[in-house]
Amino acid sequence: MATASEASQQANRSGIDPKRLVVIFYLVSGIVLALFLEHVFGLLWSRFGWSDVELFEGLGWRVSTLAGYGVALALVLTAYFHPRTHALSIDVAAELMKVTWPTWSETRASTMAVVVASLVAAVLLFCIDTVAYNLMVEWLPALWGKL
Repeated sequence: MATASEASQQANRSGIDPKRLVVIFYLVSGIVLALFLEHVFGLLWSRFGWSDVELFEGLGWRVSTLAGYGVALALVLTAYFHPRTHALSIDVAAELMKVTWPTWSETRASTMAVVVASLVAAVLLFCIDTVAYNLMVEWLPALWGKL
């Protein structure tokens, strides 16, 4: 496993340091987690009948809001500063920077190939289904009736 500095040097083709991407990821994850936990703790407060008073007038911040934000901050900081998690995050960011992403024209061509293949498969399955239905419902009973 490469160290964090080696991974940063290897992935610096685009000019963005993987550490910067990791920080951005943790910030966005922390915001999403905080908003989620705010609602979860709000439901818990109402479920147990605890007083969830508004702490800051006009902002709508309640005790459950601060609890959710605090837990999210603690979880994100713990994950970020844990050595193994931090090293893994930097390695993942470095590997993602090495990926050759398809161009718009390649993506469009692949999408069209999938759409055409799906339409061809749908037409073939419709034909097979129609023939099988007619065989079982109309042709075989008519044939058996004449015997």
